[in-house]
Amino acid sequence: MKKTFYFLVIFFILSAFSVKSQAPSQCTDVMLQAFYWDSYADSKWTNLTSQASEIAGSFDLVWLPPSGNANSPYYNTMGYSPVYYFNQNSSFGTQTELKTLISTLKNAGTRCVADIVINHRNGVSSWTDFPSETYNGVTYTWGSWAICNTDECVAKGYPATGGPDEGENFDGARDLDHRNVTVQNTIKAYLQFLKNDIGYAGWRYDMTKGYPGSYNAIYNDAANADYSVGEYWDGSYDALWNWIKAANYKSTTFDFSFKYALNNFASAGGDFTKLVWLYNGAYQPAGLIHHPDSKRYATTFIDNHDTYRDSNKFNGDVLLANAFMLCSPGIPCVSLPHWKQYKNEIKAMIAARHAVGIHSESAVTVNQVNSGSYVATVVGKKGSLMVKLGSGSYAIPSDYTLAASGNNYAIYTKGGSSVPVLTVSPNSGSYYYGQTVTMSATGNAAIYYTTDGSTPTTSSTRYTSPFTLPIGNTTVKAIAVDASQQTSKMAEYNYTIVEKPTAITVRFTPPPSWTSYAVYVWEMVNGNAVQLAGVWPGTVVSKDAQGYVSYTITNFTQPVVNVIFNNNNKKEQTVDLSTSENICWTYGTSSVSGSNTVYSCTVDPSCTTAVEQHETNLLKIYPNPTQGIVYLSVSEEIEDITVTSALGITCKIPFSRKSDVYSIDLSDFPSGIYYVGIFWKNGSKETGVVLKN
Repeated sequence: MKKTFYFLVIFFILSAFSVKSQAPSQCTDVMLQAFYWDSYADSKWTNLTSQASEIAGSFDLVWLPPSGNANSPYYNTMGYSPVYYFNQNSSFGTQTELKTLISTLKNAGTRCVADIVINHRNGVSSWTDFPSETYNGVTYTWGSWAICNTDECVAKGYPATGGPDEGENFDGARDLDHRNVTVQNTIKAYLQFLKNDIGYAGWRYDMTKGYPGSYNAIYNDAANADYSVGEYWDGSYDALWNWIKAANYKSTTFDFSFKYALNNFASAGGDFTKLVWLYNGAYQPAGLIHHPDSKRYATTFIDNHDTYRDSNKFNGDVLLANAFMLCSPGIPCVSLPHWKQYKNEIKAMIAARHAVGIHSESAVTVNQVNSGSYVATVVGKKGSLMVKLGSGSYAIPSDYTLAASGNNYAIYTKGGSSVPVLTVSPNSGSYYYGQTVTMSATGNAAIYYTTDGSTPTTSSTRYTSPFTLPIGNTTVKAIAVDASQQTSKMAEYNYTIVEKPTAITVRFTPPPSWTSYAVYVWEMVNGNAVQLAGVWPGTVVSKDAQGYVSYTITNFTQPVVNVIFNNNNKKEQTVDLSTSENICWTYGTSSVSGSNTVYSCTVDPSCTTAVEQHETNLLKIYPNPTQGIVYLSVSEEIEDITVTSALGITCKIPFSRKSDVYSIDLSDFPSGIYYVGIFWKNGSKETGVVLKN
């Protein structure tokens, strides 16, 4: 009987510890924060999708900005005052584009982390009119009881009948009462929706000082994600550790104590003694990661979207700081500005970390630290590395091999398996004829590639020099293989090549209230926004006798140009527009976004410079641009029709026929450029270009 009793006790103890935690033990993940404040172009879902192969080559996790509808229409808002939970159309793109991004990254081996804002919520048109939303047959409707009765809305005459706020107040939206079961159930369903329907694998919880960490434990149990991190903005080790305990050890937290140690290091002129704390009489990297109990729960970072734009920004040597972070325990999170500026250097650092299996709980021996240098040995699952920072001297053992180096930093590895890192340029997307593909790999690895969509092997074409892409759609797949037969992740890039026009003219009918006019134009080149008509508000233009304002673009290099017409910076503007051909727009309905009035736009088919319908001896496509139905007037019989996105994703599409006119429906397709492939009964093929608004 005693034995049975003890067995049951042990069983229940083990069962308790087997509950899935969103702070995985010995986690080897490295995360990219794929946005910064107002990074609407850089972090657009379609732009990130075009970079998926490159991102997946280094990162295991990608933290995306808030993806929910924060206001309707949803333009130029970061999403930190959410309105809708089950509508994921945002400033960064449509819900369909978001799902494509997440699935593309997942197929490349990288998971996405959602930015969860549940401390507060905004109403649809007033402070407190929360929308009713239905998910999986359940409708979630909130009243004044969802709002903490200490919220500032009470002083404005709005009802708030929930309990008092259990954390810090946020005065930008209504603070939510998480004690309410309906609030809890809505958030549980919201997370399940993001995981099961949208495809997210983890969470970043915003402003966790605003409510007790115990609720995060409840929500994590309900959604059962792979990873969780809270934003408990406090530089105190004890405060961070207490939040982790309150969350029942079911989440990591951003290691602000680590971040502020880096800030202190920079403020002290690069004094490396600011980067270490004592534990049991020995130095360890500062922050949650200094203690063996808490390092598992640390997500380390140098800057995030908030700190990067305020007085908390790190103002020291960025590459040295990344080397310190990537050669320390915790789950490191690289910021997008740092990644964009120092991509090749950070790739090499991450490759060294992955090669020896450094993880969130890795043991560290600080070999040397003084005001001028820091040297440490870090033990991973497959080997170890030594990192040397600063100008001081230290003899690295001969059995360590240099893996990455730069000004005032060097990383050496021993053991492990160093998988080659493959770099391909340019990113997936649409380009004009003459575009070449360039490849490189670390460690002098050989590169093999295909251009027919097949999986490359060492029997495929070996890359020796850049090659030019033909007109049409090409899928390039590549691998890098080193002398010891270590193989990189397979890279996949989808290209669409078109002929280049000499100029693109854009025209717009402005609202009657506008008294002056400007046009702002840009294009995306390798993930960077390049201005084509000057800095905001752009180039001043005049209204012609027909009531249009016009601008002709000649300095473009990419097939898609982006346009905003505005009232010469008088807080009125159009939504972001895009085109690849001559086009005319007219203003539509307006909405308020922050301090700006934003106008929707529709294509004006009566305008003389509107996109002319594509025409060949066999095929006419109209209307073009389209908002849905596309007609194809032909003189021969069609066998099949395909539609290919600008990223090279192709699908067959059903069509209808009436006499010599076929029709297809693009209503459910996101806005953008599409290539319509016509397969004739006689075996030939023709391609037309359609702009979907």
